[in-house]
Amino acid sequence: PKIWKVAVENGKTGFGPYDIDFTRLTFIVIALNGVFYAIQKYATDQTMVQRYLTAKSDKSAIRATLMGAILTVPVWMLFMFIGTALFVFYHFRTGILPADTRPDGVFPFFIMNELPAGVLGLVISALLAAAISTVVSGLNSLVAVSVTDFYKRWKSDKSDKHYLRVSKGLVVVAGLLAVLTSSLYLLSGNQEVLKVMFVLYSIFSGGIAGIFLLGFFFPRANTEGLTVAIIFCILFTAYAILTSTTIGDDTNQRLILDLGSLNFSQNKLMLGVYTHLIILGVGWGSSCFFSRKEVSKSLLYTGWLEAKKEGKV
Repeated sequence: PKIWKVAVENGKTGFGPYDIDFTRLTFIVIALNGVFYAIQKYATDQTMVQRYLTAKSDKSAIRATLMGAILTVPVWMLFMFIGTALFVFYHFRTGILPADTRPDGVFPFFIMNELPAGVLGLVISALLAAAISTVVSGLNSLVAVSVTDFYKRWKSDKSDKHYLRVSKGLVVVAGLLAVLTSSLYLLSGNQEVLKVMFVLYSIFSGGIAGIFLLGFFFPRANTEGLTVAIIFCILFTAYAILTSTTIGDDTNQRLILDLGSLNFSQNKLMLGVYTHLIILGVGWGSSCFFSRKEVSKSLLYTGWLEAKKEGKV
């Protein structure tokens, strides 16, 4: 097809650069970050766990997870092809797309200016429905964890009505924080949505997948060792952010903390890799300095394998 031919001629069909360079946004950096992001998403994310609990059995939950993971590939390929098609469309229709349009602003511009009125309404309705469903599930999961795992430990003698009121209040607070965060993004004006999302994930969710892997695969791990690992992880993340983030205007930019050659010079997405590895390595090593504690085999990978052999899973 002509779309593909034009895209190939202009270098819009690859996933590169493919060189092993952790200082730039390369395919390797995105792939490594994506592996740990997928583990964190499918193994520890409350929105996914809630879906697992609706399955009839463990096998049904596993099948649903595999189906979701497999379908991710063609879905993302479709998204990428849309971007390629848009490039070809505006390649031949020069002068229509504003010069200052960000890459993630091309599709919204196309929707608003090229689709007929009826189709435009349907697309916007679908986008709003998808956005609302995602936000609602995230807020619900955040509040459920906050109330169940934290607030109830502090106020354990309250009624369900009281917990419901607290949950509603937390939803409002979390919603306002989400609006504030998105507003700050809009004010920044020059960052793509996906890049910002993955960087924020790397900073605030860093280590969660490592905690899961440490507890699931290493029986020797214990709470004390994990605590030491979390402290190391927080310190490393703070160091990386402070020594790689610039402040000031375009004419006078400076690092928040300049340590010279010791500055964190790699792409921020690599935080989504290193933090998990720190949790695994430091957590396992530190656990060896504390007394070993017995844990239920049902919580370990080895226990899951035994249950599978016995036909219980």
